[in-house]
Amino acid sequence: MGGQACSVASFEANESLVGTAVDSVDRWLLLEVTDTWAPKALQSDAIAQAVRDRLAAWLETPRSRLQLIRRPGRSGKRPLFMVVSSEEARQAELDRYEDLLDLDLQTMPAAPAEPLLLVCAHGRRDRCCAQHGSAVYRSLQARLGDVWQTSHLGGHRFAACVLSLPDGLMYGRLRAEHADAFVAAHYAREVGDLGLFRGRCTYDRPTQAAEIFLRGRTGEKAVDAIEWIETLPDGELTWRVRFRTASGEQTIRVRREAAGVMRPSSCGGDPEQVTRFLEA
Repeated sequence: MGGQACSVASFEANESLVGTAVDSVDRWLLLEVTDTWAPKALQSDAIAQAVRDRLAAWLETPRSRLQLIRRPGRSGKRPLFMVVSSEEARQAELDRYEDLLDLDLQTMPAAPAEPLLLVCAHGRRDRCCAQHGSAVYRSLQARLGDVWQTSHLGGHRFAACVLSLPDGLMYGRLRAEHADAFVAAHYAREVGDLGLFRGRCTYDRPTQAAEIFLRGRTGEKAVDAIEWIETLPDGELTWRVRFRTASGEQTIRVRREAAGVMRPSSCGGDPEQVTRFLEA
């Protein structure tokens, strides 16, 4: 595929977004770093090794993930460190990153988690994130207050990728022209366009896919209208997922299969087999 951008190759392969979000994460560590990010965020030069080790230790807690964040125009201000879950957010201002060495996450002041959006603009990780992510960030920032650029969210080929916290909703292939509808859904506490919805990060990927299929079947858009009950294997690469809705329990059966096409997972990468989830 030569020098073709991975986002173009993925789109031309008709690769599905369904069930492709970061999976099984419900605690997000967000560290503001305005200096250049390394391709692997935790290796950025601005972060001393002892601080990296402390962050890595916090990430040993299951279902945790670190994102570097930044907002152009905030250079020179005290960097923020946030821990965001569905229930609460904890935040601290740092004089220097080494302050993290003395920080106890449990004693950080807690407050109800407020909505914020993270847009992957990690150009040193993949050029598609720089190209599409930067444009989408500017479009959303012009319409919303709490929008940040973030390091790699997974799935360069789906750039621009956006994460909505505290709900952990992940989107892909956003463009500037989607901003008005995306912001309207965000304010209305709806998932928005299912064609751009990759899944809910707190779930594993079969459950992400099942939720999207159920929403497509019922037309339900409200973020909190569907409650997951359980996900059980139902044969090889097949799962049965139960949800609770206003109209009663619903069961969705999904399977994962090879799509029969190839694409690189990132710009300059080797072609890989595309897999997809289907409603069984």
